Amino acid sequence: MSAIFEGDLIRPLGLVTLYSAYAEGELDDFIELMSVAEPYDDEKRQWSVGRKLVHARKLLGDLRVQDTQSAIALVDEGRTLFEGRNALVHGRLYAGGRLVSNRRGTSERRVTAEEITQLAERIFNWKERIWAYRCKSLAPHLASVGRSSGA
Repeated sequence: MSAIFEGDLIRPLGLVTLYSAYAEGELDDFIELMSVAEPYDDEKRQWSVGRKLVHARKLLGDLRVQDTQSAIALVDEGRTLFEGRNALVHGRLYAGGRLVSNRRGTSERRVTAEEITQLAERIFNWKERIWAYRCKSLAPHLASVGRSSGA
């Protein structure tokens, strides 16, 4: 396949990787803010994203915060997005968009540069919505009830 096509796959894959790192950083900040009973230390920051999402969901359940259901749905959406990221980053992406999983029993599939770009954009959008909830809803609520921001 031509280098131009491969470049079309590689650039969007780079965006998925970069935006996922930003999103995970925002998830860390989100968890840290909610970690009022137990610090969110360096060991926990090394957890897998899946484990962090489970932890964030638990913390949201423990807090009595307005609009918790939409925040839980947002965290749950992150699971789907990071699963998509994992399929790309931990699979084998070949020229022409052939994606082969490293997991047995998973069939190969085709992806396009457009699909990869859309995933990158959805991850970036998710990061922005987590940030907005953290800054506009969660932090003011915690401040009003006299809890430490964890920052």
